[in-house]
Amino acid sequence: MKQEPALWRVDLLANCNRSGAKGAILGWFTSPGFAVATYYRVTRWALLKGGLHKLVSMITWRRIVKDYGCYISPKAPIGAGLRLPHPIGVVVAETATLGRNVTLYQGVTIGRRLAENGAAPVLEDGVTVYANAALIGDIRIGRGAVVAANSVVLCDVPAGAVAAGAPAKVVRRKVEAGPIVEEVA
Repeated sequence: MKQEPALWRVDLLANCNRSGAKGAILGWFTSPGFAVATYYRVTRWALLKGGLHKLVSMITWRRIVKDYGCYISPKAPIGAGLRLPHPIGVVVAETATLGRNVTLYQGVTIGRRLAENGAAPVLEDGVTVYANAALIGDIRIGRGAVVAANSVVLCDVPAGAVAAGAPAKVVRRKVEAGPIVEEVA
């Protein structure tokens, strides 16, 4: 039975296209996205461990906010391969859920509406969210979907679709038979 690679190894490959200890050291100093993803993994681990580890979680989380201007709640479960090309201004609420190989560009907000009792978006595997997009409320972004820059997403986006605008609408989606896309008005 093949063992899954450690989360930080997948994050390293996603952010730096490197592997191994030497790659991790180089990645740490050359990729802010990898550094933020690593800090997030430490804060999440410490929070789940409990006890005095919660203090470590809080201190590490504060470092992410202070040094990188990035608010990723350690309570939010995030799959392996979190890619943050430009992590400044990224906000991920504590009730959000991110799948594997999710890419978030600068200024992305993934949050909740006050009226929805804390429900925040679920991003499935392979989702890409471009700069300054806001995903708000109890919504699901399907596997491999793309959210365009400056979009405000308030409703579900199907798998493989492209959503754009404020409020966002699906502007392109995959045809069932294959990878060809069709324009949607």
